[in-house]
Amino acid sequence: MELKYNNKEFHGIWRIMPSSSITEIIGNSGFDFQILDCEHGSYDYDTLANDIRVCELTKCESIIRVSGLNKVEVQRCLDLGANGIIFPQLRDYKDFEIATKLMKYAPIGIRGYNPFVRAFAYGSSNYVNNKHPICLTIIETLEAIKDLDKILTLEGIDIIYIGSYDLSAQLGCVGQMDNPKLLSTIELIIQKCKLASKSVSLMVNNKSQYEIYKSKGVDIFLHSIDSYNIQHLFSDIIKQYK
Repeated sequence: MELKYNNKEFHGIWRIMPSSSITEIIGNSGFDFQILDCEHGSYDYDTLANDIRVCELTKCESIIRVSGLNKVEVQRCLDLGANGIIFPQLRDYKDFEIATKLMKYAPIGIRGYNPFVRAFAYGSSNYVNNKHPICLTIIETLEAIKDLDKILTLEGIDIIYIGSYDLSAQLGCVGQMDNPKLLSTIELIIQKCKLASKSVSLMVNNKSQYEIYKSKGVDIFLHSIDSYNIQHLFSDIIKQYK
């Protein structure tokens, strides 16, 4: 399954806790993709490789949030076999353009090619993958919003993810997820993405939010974070006995 080639909605979860067991449980639960977070999570390349393998076994897409526009980091994640990369903290059109180039081989992009890595079965396959992995870029800065019309002309961007929490900080309403300024900004981004025929994604925390944003044209949903979901699940269990 490739998210960008399907005309349906998808459901995923943020991952900050490396664990093959958790990855397997989530994959077997029916999630379409998992974002393995190298910006805020505690992943290294070994734990990434393990969780990517388990994602494949459970037919669940693996998307890596890298720490930034680091060519070597992006290349290593793709060489491990990740299905896509999500780029944080991009400021302006130039940053978004660089992100698209990091995903592709020359002459279009600047990704280095090595047929002896895991993504190419360690050299045992003659198949050259000309389809670039999924490129997700996060809109979470005011500079990016100013450049949004131009950013949306970049063909290499497959999905726009709305970074609501960082945007709340940028707009001076930190953590106020129902603040009118934040909600109107999210609405504007969604409208522009749909006009540009770009898939748009964001995090929803309940069924009501899901229904609202689905009706607005959002088709890729994140359902919170592994640590938060696990903590609240166990808290709810023990509360029944106290």
